[in-house]
Amino acid sequence: MTLSAHVLIGEELEALEDLKTPVSWSVMIQKNLNEMMLDDRITIAEFNHYCGRLNKIVSRRKEAA
Repeated sequence: MTLSAHVLIGEELEALEDLKTPVSWSVMIQKNLNEMMLDDRITIAEFNHYCGRLNKIVSRRKEAA
């Protein structure tokens, strides 16, 4: 069974919120978001939403460091 793009992105973002996960994973998540948008698995609006969430998580992680 293949996870939907939304479930996969949600799990990746949730994992990134964990301080045990290297903040460098954000690059992999951004790459996945780009690929999903280019493959029409997410819309541009969804891409912008997820990028916003990603940026907030990375900012919080940097502030906590």
